[in-house]
Amino acid sequence: MLRSIAGGCGIISQVVGFSVLLATISSSPWFSWTENYISVLGVRGSATTLFNSGLILTGVLSLIFAVGLGKSLLSGRLGQLGMISLVLGSGAISAVGIFPRTTGLPHNCASLVFFIFVPLAIFLVGITEVTASPKIWGVLSLTAVILIAVFQLVPWRWSGGAIPQLLYCLPWSLWTIAFGVRLLMRPKVVNV
Repeated sequence: MLRSIAGGCGIISQVVGFSVLLATISSSPWFSWTENYISVLGVRGSATTLFNSGLILTGVLSLIFAVGLGKSLLSGRLGQLGMISLVLGSGAISAVGIFPRTTGLPHNCASLVFFIFVPLAIFLVGITEVTASPKIWGVLSLTAVILIAVFQLVPWRWSGGAIPQLLYCLPWSLWTIAFGVRLLMRPKVVNV
């Protein structure tokens, strides 16, 4: 049961996150992908409550996904460290909604925790999964981490960070959806 709930929460967390982002941007004509950071949507405009609430909900759903992933699929010390890292990253995305940009240090700390622990979690899960069978889940995870790193290391020429932030989140989102689907798939029971 935890496996199914976690899988559903993983998928829904990403649908909620991107739906809220699109809804907030559509009601914020002033927003610029090249001049703003995404978190400015949480402090300016008529959709700040929607944006911040969406981040909090995304983080809570992602946290449930992280715990279910750890308890259902991840084994060993690295797998459990991956789950803990994903729990911390998920809590941080909620904290970004609780502490918008105007709060200064709390917001910056929450953002930093998110941007550090989510890729660390995916990396640890990737290392754990690449040693298991089938290895495709490990390869998928490590590919997502490489994409996240590349998107963060590219020297973007814009004054705002919204595009790099979006590109950072896309591999994480696709990874979460893929593992959410995996959790929803029931393992085949062999009758002897």
